[in-house]
Amino acid sequence: MKEGIQAIIQQINLDAVQHGDQKFAQLKNELDRELERERALFQKELDQHREVFIKHTEQELKNQLERLSRRLNRELLTYRHELLDEIFDMAVSKLKDISEQEFADIFISAVKGHEGSYTLYIGEYSRDKLDARTVSEAVKASQGLEITISGDEIPRKSGFLLRQSGVEYNYLFEDLIEDKRSEQSAAILKEVFE
Repeated sequence: MKEGIQAIIQQINLDAVQHGDQKFAQLKNELDRELERERALFQKELDQHREVFIKHTEQELKNQLERLSRRLNRELLTYRHELLDEIFDMAVSKLKDISEQEFADIFISAVKGHEGSYTLYIGEYSRDKLDARTVSEAVKASQGLEITISGDEIPRKSGFLLRQSGVEYNYLFEDLIEDKRSEQSAAILKEVFE
């Protein structure tokens, strides 16, 4: 009988171990499924946060790029204006320093085709570049042209003015250069805002 009880106890122990193993496997499966669901939820939430972060970062980068682009455009515009100023200042300086012959050629070319009586006003910086002989030669080369040289010079300017009865022909180098500078500045502004 002892053996029968022993066998029953062993069977009970074996059944208990099997039942425990089954219960453990069942709990493990349930836990694995629960962990998988939690991992999937976490992954979904992580993906949503990632998308929000990416969109936010993308928008912030776009904003930074727009700000940088505006700043670069302003700097480019400033640089172009400075460059234009420098170029035109160099042009005025070079025109102030032209030779008497170059100045005479400009003068003769400017008065060609004019008719009538004019008064000539010479800029302060060009006074030594144009003499009465050159003016006389220009008058002789043009039919019906009379030029009287004014004793008044135009202060802080190079080049000359021709006046005839309230009409003024402006050949002052600084003014001619300034006109070109204004045209170029307008063209640059138009380019920047297009």
